[in-house]
This record gives sequence, C-alpha cells and structure tokens, in this order.
Amino acid sequence: MKFNGMTVREMLNLPILKDARLISGAGGLDRIVRYIDIMEIPDIEGWLREGELILTTGYSIRHDPGLLTKLVEHLAKAGAAGVALKPERFIHYIPQAMIDMGNRHNIPIIQLPDGIPYVDITYPVMELILDKQGALLRRSEEIYKTLTSLVLNNSGIQAVADNVAELLRSPIRVVNRAGDVLVASPPGSQEQEQPPASDARQWDITVDKQTAGKLIVEKQQLDALELVCIEQARLVFALELMRRKIADDTETRLRGNFFEELLMGLPLSIQDVENKGRQLGLAPEWTWEIAMIEGERSYFEEHAAFMGKINELISRESRNRQVRSHVLRQGDRLLLLLSSPRTDDREWSESIKRFVRSWSHVRTGFGTKYPLWEIQRSYVEAKKAVMIGSRLDKIQRFFRYDEVELFSLLLDSSDYVNFDSLVEKHLGKLLEYDQENGTDLMVTLYHYLAEGGSLIEAANRLYIHRNSVKYRLDRIKDIADIDLDGMQKRLTYYLCTAFHLLKNKG
Repeated sequence: MKFNGMTVREMLNLPILKDARLISGAGGLDRIVRYIDIMEIPDIEGWLREGELILTTGYSIRHDPGLLTKLVEHLAKAGAAGVALKPERFIHYIPQAMIDMGNRHNIPIIQLPDGIPYVDITYPVMELILDKQGALLRRSEEIYKTLTSLVLNNSGIQAVADNVAELLRSPIRVVNRAGDVLVASPPGSQEQEQPPASDARQWDITVDKQTAGKLIVEKQQLDALELVCIEQARLVFALELMRRKIADDTETRLRGNFFEELLMGLPLSIQDVENKGRQLGLAPEWTWEIAMIEGERSYFEEHAAFMGKINELISRESRNRQVRSHVLRQGDRLLLLLSSPRTDDREWSESIKRFVRSWSHVRTGFGTKYPLWEIQRSYVEAKKAVMIGSRLDKIQRFFRYDEVELFSLLLDSSDYVNFDSLVEKHLGKLLEYDQENGTDLMVTLYHYLAEGGSLIEAANRLYIHRNSVKYRLDRIKDIADIDLDGMQKRLTYYLCTAFHLLKNKG
C-alpha cells in the first residue's frame, strides 16, 4: 500500500513556514510530500525517492551553482515533491535557470528564512505525515474487517459490492475475463455489454496468480482513503471469486465424473440419471449431443489458447440457451457435452464448426441429440463420425454422424457380407493400377460420385483443376472398363469406393 502524505501546499500552511516563499513551480503545489530529507552532498542522483522533499543550504554545490538546475531535473525524474533552500549563507541567490527549470517541471522551489533550524521543519512535517498514515492504516483495517466479515458471513458478493460502492460514492462493477458482469452496484447497472462511463477506472482481480476479472469504478478522481478501499475491495472480491472458483471446480469435477459414468454405459435407470442430473443442475428436459475434437495434445492443455477460447464459446452459448454444458478432456481429444432446451432449434454444430475452422490440426465429429440417459449413443456416433469421415475425406475436418450414418451401417454389415469380393469384381483393375503406379484414382472416383457427378465440386474436394478430374475419369473408364451412366451403376461404384477407403486407413 502506498501511503499518501501531505501536499506541498498544506506544508506551506504550517506556522513554522509562514515566512517561507515559493520561488518557482507553483503548478506542483499539490505534489505529495511523503518524506523529508536534508541534502548536503553533491551527488544525490539515485538516492532520491518519489514524494521526497529536500532541504539544503547548497553548501556542497556552492562552487558550482549550475548544479542546482540539475538538482531540479533529478527531482523531476524521481517524482520528488520539491526542494526548500536557505540561499543566504552559501549560494547567496537562486539562479534563474533553476527557477525556469522548476516552472518547466512543476517542481516547487521554496526559499526558507535563514534562521529556521531544520529540525523545526522536519519534525512537524513528519509528525503530520505519520498521523495521516496512521489514520489511513486504522481506516484501512476497518474497511478490511467490514468487507471480509461479509464474505465470512456468506452475505454474498452483492452485499460486498454495495458496501464498496457506498464507500467510494460511485457505481462499481466486477466483470470476469470475458467481460461479463458478475456483480454491479447499484444492481440496475449490471446489464451485459453496458459500456463503462468515460471517467471509469479499472483494476485487475487476481486468483491463483491469474487475472480472474476486473473491478471497474466509474470515478476518475479518488482520494487516499478511496484508493485504500479499492485495494481492500480487490482482495475481498478475490476471496469471493476464489470461493466461487472452488465451488465451480468441485461441481465441474462431480459433473465430469457423472458424465464419465454415462459415457461408459454403466447400467443406470432413467430415474437415477434424472435424479443425479438434477442434483448437478442438469434439467431432465434438456437434450444432449456430443462433439468430439481430436488434435495435438498441446491444444488441450489447461492454459492453452485453444482451451481458453473453446471454454469461452461453450459458456457464452450455454448462457444464451440457459443451459449447462460441459467440456471433458481425454488425452489428445476433447469431448463437448452440449445441451439445449427441447424446444430450441439453434444448432450447436454451426457454432462449433465456425470455431474449429480457424484451428489447424484438429478434426471434429458430431453426434445427434438424445436425452441425458442416452448420451452414450451420441458419444459413439461422434467417435464414428470422426473415424469414418476422416477416412473418406482426409482434407475435411468437420463431420456429422447423420452424414456418414450409411457408411457406418456399411462397415457394421461387412462382418456378415463379403464386400471385398464386390469391390474386386467391379473395381479390381482400378485397385491394381493404383497399387502398381502409386496413383489415387479410387479416391478421385469416390469424390466424383460423392458430389453427384459434378466435376467442379470434385475438383474443389481434391484441390485440383476440373480438367484434371475429367482426365482422371477418362483414365478410370479405360482402366476399369466401367460405365458411369445410370444411377444403379453409380451407386454400386460409390459403395465400393467408400468401402475400400473405410477398410484402408492409410
């Protein structure tokens, strides 16, 4: 805590200084005097402190009065309060350059009467400074006790905010890192995205050595006691946010354990799931869908930029839907358990797709919506969406299960139906050609058929020119002796190419 002292103006009003004269630096009369010291050595650079007032006769620099001008520069650089001189005995006059320098930097230069002992000045000045500091300390302790008692008595963050606003005589707000208002006083000023007043000031609130939010005070000029109140308020708000964080972390951990049980498919009745969900703030009428994001493990570390951004997105969208969603880390993948009111038509997939598009080296699978007790089905679907989609298209990075559901059935049925012989029968020559020549004509044929026979769309999927696609199709027809006219033939080739890509991970 930085204690305020007294202003130079207040000091000059002391009876002992009634005959002192202000020679220069009138613009600095409101500088704060925190210390008072005597200078009788020539080299003081590096020894000066902010708020220090220097008393001197100029004895140590009597042979070079020009050093007085440099003294003012040193005082200005240190943020000192000013200098008081007794010039009659050793320097006889105050140089004009020093006077000009005092006016330039607003450093008060005071001429003291010759007969005043230094102790008669230092004693009353320091006595007043210490009295002020003692009063400030006592009031600071009172404020701290008042605010902390509100926290210890579980009065709530609103009661703390109301007390702080009353002490500061100013509206205040506490916002989180995303800028959302956590509390405001008066309460009517807590609408989100409300711009602060033009004269607002703000201070960081730190929890676990990280900035958890900001205290915004809509008041620019604050006196010493109000600044003390700010410091105590930051500490108390940090305690309240810490308590909230511990409660949120505990609830998040319990919710995560509950979701882990559901994803493992443990035999829980619908009633058990609903009851446990209610205890954790999960309404039975919400629907749930899972997004599985796979990527580099570093993306999913606790303080990684990706985690910060995805958590902000999930929190914001969940607030808009008035639900609770959950983010679950599993090594090099992330599970987003996303809830929606049953009557809400907004699609989570669109928000997540826009987000992951800006991050390279991640791919995402999306399951469909289910009640909470069936959330494992969405989990399995999201996993299949990533696995199947990435095998069929190594460039695309976002896959919905409903887009690959047919291929999931195709893979499942391959345990009972010999699709390999079908592929060999219709596309064996093309497979052999690719293997011998290192080409990927099977991939080209798949994308061409997947895009409904569009050369342009197939070219976009393959990142090549449409003429290259046409050339490859001509080669495919020649090599495999296939006919792509007719829907039934195209469907056969489409399923054969898709099955081949699914069965061959490389």
